Amino acid sequence: MGKFDTFIQTRLLRPIRLKAVINILKRLPAGTILDLGCMDDYLLKRLPQKFDYFGIDDNPLCNNSRIKKIKVEDLSKKDKFDIVIATEVLEHLDNPVQGIDKLKSLSKRFILISVPREPFFSLFRLFVPAKEHLWTIYPWALKKHLGKPVLETVACFGRTYIALWDLNKKNIP
Repeated sequence: MGKFDTFIQTRLLRPIRLKAVINILKRLPAGTILDLGCMDDYLLKRLPQKFDYFGIDDNPLCNNSRIKKIKVEDLSKKDKFDIVIATEVLEHLDNPVQGIDKLKSLSKRFILISVPREPFFSLFRLFVPAKEHLWTIYPWALKKHLGKPVLETVACFGRTYIALWDLNKKNIP
């Protein structure tokens, strides 16, 4: 990513996306959260205190005892969380379908995912592909593997698709 693109992503679009994520989380019952690829403690600092947060990233940009420098593969099969979050993660994985399966195996109830939304993401970059993105993840592909979300929205000027799945199929407030 170039300096201008990094600035736009981290200073403008990421806060908008995470604000939308926080607004969804506020509607959910209290519980444990696993934030995959959290990058830093931005979300942690803004979460309601009803949540017990655990973030992981293979290269975190901050020091925080609630964020560990580990890969998702390093989590125990016994580790389960009420809410598993993956914001702008799946498009970076070698195998996003395996990534979705891992999200399901880690979640007791909710999975919250955001992915860049095409064609707006490419349009924003003047159709130059993002070198760090290995895949384009479409909402229909997520629905194929996770079913119908209980909530879906777009954020960041139409650039980001955000959806919430309830694995227990209960209605949320």
